[in-house]
Amino acid sequence: MVSWTFRMRPGRLLQEPYASRQAPLPYPTGWFMLVPSRDVRRGQVRTCRLMGEDVVVYRTRSGRVRAARPYCPHLGAHLGCGGRVDGELIVCPFHHFAFDGAGAVARLGPGYSGNPVRKGLGVLPCEEVNGGIFAWVGARPDEPPGWHIPSLAPSAAKVRFTGCTELATHPQEINENAVDMGHVRALHGYPDFSMPRAPVPQGPTYTFAFRVTRSFPLFGQVVADATVTLYGLGLMHGIFQDRGQGWQMDLLIMSCPVAPWRTQVTIGSRISFDTSHGRWAALPALATRTLGAAATRVNLHAAQKDLAPDFPIWNTKRYISPPGLAHGDGPIGAYRTWAQQFYPTLRVSRPG
Repeated sequence: MVSWTFRMRPGRLLQEPYASRQAPLPYPTGWFMLVPSRDVRRGQVRTCRLMGEDVVVYRTRSGRVRAARPYCPHLGAHLGCGGRVDGELIVCPFHHFAFDGAGAVARLGPGYSGNPVRKGLGVLPCEEVNGGIFAWVGARPDEPPGWHIPSLAPSAAKVRFTGCTELATHPQEINENAVDMGHVRALHGYPDFSMPRAPVPQGPTYTFAFRVTRSFPLFGQVVADATVTLYGLGLMHGIFQDRGQGWQMDLLIMSCPVAPWRTQVTIGSRISFDTSHGRWAALPALATRTLGAAATRVNLHAAQKDLAPDFPIWNTKRYISPPGLAHGDGPIGAYRTWAQQFYPTLRVSRPG
């Protein structure tokens, strides 16, 4: 599969909004994408940032992806600095101790015997789904995943991603934009943006629908029906459809907190065609795949352009809680109430 990468421009960062005081929202629990799958090859070890700490992500010989805390429990070497993959094991660069997927010592370094390492390597629950490598963060270090991100295939089976962009914001703020109807009309210029019914919160998911008239490259001006589902605060999946023309665009926005009030944002997209639709039925499969890849590339640029006006806002705004909501804002209060479940130890002011 061919992949295209685009670097999103975050805009000028005028100030660190919470550089001199504590940020109003802590790190949330849930699943967060560390890196796109394409960026970790077999045998490769890669260092990522997650909530103020390093995490090493590696792919074994069989293709299995794993994530672990980077420091060897023997004498503290960083596995992302010279560590290597040996079959299904990750090997410390310092004394060549090898660890299995559960973090246990599978092989001692040369010249060692007995059991010199009593504590295993810290591992994180890790899943590869929808073109990304996600790690689970619970309320406690040993808390197992309380839910899972479903596979969005086949509609998201071949997602193309932008490059990762770091912004001075929080995952909750990024997802809040999706229900902030007022900013869609004012900042993005879609005056007919509307939600035909109230959002549906269901455990860690939050689903809502909307209709908007907008221009899609290669398809022209379209009245698009969209359904958006939030999977925790780390993944937003939007489906835009024009059944009359027989196409669908999947849009994914992944938000990973890398430091206090710093979030890494990645956009993924794919356009697919209904091959039973008269417009596409006569085309061979290769032609629809080629057209879909070209349309995906163009529309990924369009999605990036759509999101770009939000970057300077996120980089400089402050979080207001409770918010001073006005008629026409959209269900911001309901969204924030739903989001509180991802801060099990935090008392949050009830939204207005």
